[in-house]
Amino acid sequence: MKPTSNIMNIRKSVILVSIVAVTALASYALPPSKQTSPIPAASLRSTAAFEQVQPGDKIALVCKECNTVSVQQIESKEEAMKLCVEGATMACPSCKTVGTVVRHGPPGKEISHTEFRMVNAKGEECMFYAKLPK
Repeated sequence: MKPTSNIMNIRKSVILVSIVAVTALASYALPPSKQTSPIPAASLRSTAAFEQVQPGDKIALVCKECNTVSVQQIESKEEAMKLCVEGATMACPSCKTVGTVVRHGPPGKEISHTEFRMVNAKGEECMFYAKLPK
């Protein structure tokens, strides 16, 4: 084996490690996209999730437009179920953005395979509800 061959292998290894390190650092340094931001597991996205809300539970309306959270206490099961009716609207108390509940899921599937989203006038998801722990 020639000494220059070892030097070339070391250089290639150093370059490869540098590329991997720069890529990894860049992925952590970039801000998360607004469209790929995670939705918490406690979010209320389906009829079944809203059915589990009991009187006395607290839910949060999270506005993605102004990054605020509004908390409300549910007084009755009917009040909780009205929040997930397709076409229902809710205005953010802070920025006054109006969100409309729309059905999202595969067409023709039963309601258990769909979720509900709150969208603004442009059709972009702008709010969501989340159940708060007791």
